[in-house]
Amino acid sequence: MRFLVTIVLFLIVAPATTTAQTVGSLEIAGRVKIGAANERLKRKRFYLFRGGLTANRALVDKLKSAPPVPTRDCFYCTMKASPEYVAWLKAEDCESPYCRAISADDVAKVPEFKSAYTAGLQKFRNKPDLAREWLTTNMPSALRDGYYLRRKSLTDTLLAGVKPLQTAMTDSVTVVAPFIDIPLDSAAGETFMVTNVVPFEVSGKTYLWACEIAVNDKKKAKLSLNLNAAGRPAAKCEVVIRDAPACTAGSCG
Repeated sequence: MRFLVTIVLFLIVAPATTTAQTVGSLEIAGRVKIGAANERLKRKRFYLFRGGLTANRALVDKLKSAPPVPTRDCFYCTMKASPEYVAWLKAEDCESPYCRAISADDVAKVPEFKSAYTAGLQKFRNKPDLAREWLTTNMPSALRDGYYLRRKSLTDTLLAGVKPLQTAMTDSVTVVAPFIDIPLDSAAGETFMVTNVVPFEVSGKTYLWACEIAVNDKKKAKLSLNLNAAGRPAAKCEVVIRDAPACTAGSCG
């Protein structure tokens, strides 16, 4: 009996021993030098996959051979958005009206905002603050989140069930996409692939990046997407550059 009690007490007080998961971190710089121009990739999403370019070759080739995707300007052009609305989006490289605050001056200048604001005044019984705060809910869905949904649908189609390990988005201030607590299967580190999946539009062209980078638990890995004058990326990166389609007469070409 005393022996059994001793065992029970040992099980109660014995500390649990668990092996901590080895993790690493990665930072993608959204401040990119393309030729002689310095660009800021604000609010752009990247996807992280285990393994390098060779391990993910099938996915990389699929992304590189995918047909051109509608750009922001072309999408809103086909949705018959006003020039003022398109200009408001372009001013801060926005893809939707959710990316920044809509001021009273914006409401006065942009027809889509003015129309939604007027509808809000009726709904909220002439309460201007509420009407402006909930302005986006009274915008046509295609102009509110149509472009986001289109890109999400394209992303899902291109990945076709392939699950990224993590995703991260650059912000509008530091313009950095941080990946933290990346699980590592090896204490020596691993190689990962980063890609934007759906091309980004930058100054009249679209860019699709696929880069591999080593990550370990000793030091934060950092990835730059700079391109030289010939449009060539850094080592261990592949990039597809295309002319962004223009919108004329309500259609893309």
